[in-house]
Amino acid sequence: MAASSSPTLGREGIPQTNKSYTIPSTGHTYAYIYHPAKDEGGDGKGGKGKKATLLWLHGFPSTSAEWRHQTTYFSSLGYGILAPDLLGYGGTSKPLTLSSYVGKSMASEIISIIDHEKITGPIIAIGHDWGTYLTSRLATFHKERFEKFVFLSLPFGRPGVKGDVDLINRKTKEKLGYEQLGYQWEPFYNLVYPTDPIIWTTSFAPLGALKHFVQTQTADSSSHILAPWISPEVKQHHHSVFGNNYDAPLMWYKRGIVSLGWEEEKEMLDRGEIEGGLKGVDVLMIGGMKDTVCGADTARAMMKGSMEEGRLTCVDVDAGHWIMLERPDETNEILRAFFEGKVGEGSKL
Repeated sequence: MAASSSPTLGREGIPQTNKSYTIPSTGHTYAYIYHPAKDEGGDGKGGKGKKATLLWLHGFPSTSAEWRHQTTYFSSLGYGILAPDLLGYGGTSKPLTLSSYVGKSMASEIISIIDHEKITGPIIAIGHDWGTYLTSRLATFHKERFEKFVFLSLPFGRPGVKGDVDLINRKTKEKLGYEQLGYQWEPFYNLVYPTDPIIWTTSFAPLGALKHFVQTQTADSSSHILAPWISPEVKQHHHSVFGNNYDAPLMWYKRGIVSLGWEEEKEMLDRGEIEGGLKGVDVLMIGGMKDTVCGADTARAMMKGSMEEGRLTCVDVDAGHWIMLERPDETNEILRAFFEGKVGEGSKL
């Protein structure tokens, strides 16, 4: 199937996947949005070379459509767009085996899609939420394939580190007063995309809070929570994709809880085959100042410990967790400036 030069839009301007590819090594089929980059001159016939292709990696509980404000905008500027429904989501395969969700394996699958599409020229990876885990592993195992990296809401995740959920919960409860990793579709959806992100501190993040919320709330009683930037069409699109079943997307969390894959990464670190940080490349961290899962200050501090001095730009946005949905125009301006080399070290827009 040939890719068109601009996104195919459904209702409410929701971009639709237009390509699919089955990874030979795993048998997983990925659905994705792909539109080739245009030449710098914009005529597609030689000239200054192609613009960068932008790889958009969404989080939970989302699909490629979560980037709807970005993919249409940057496609109109001539950038290439590659936005997959990640493993377990949307039109992509939904295995229920933990090993399928190890970052090294999923990163190889994304590289297979890039190779299948014969993408040439610079590639920039942009990840949000759990998409930053995959962005991190692309940086760890395939850094040479990318020109720049962008992390939204959550920072770069160092390889070879075994997570300790209990320790994180104890430390964050001491500091913030609630645990961060404690986690009927409609009350759940309304809570995930709230008008005021502060509600996550009581009804989403603490241990047992989410279960209590979805068991005691109804669609009507929780409707006032939903953010105004989520339209009825967008909400219905989400339900048409997920229904009441989040089993496969939750495999990302289950793998994270046991840190599956960390031992192989640690062995590779010890042998000097991979780096523990992210060096020799420009990196942008966009943090949400109202994000109660990972605040901008926390993300900034974690990034600085892993990046090369002079190559990291941190920008804080007055938003919650869903930066690109809540502040789409501001997000696009920040991204465009970074893509074009106009955002410097320590910049704050």
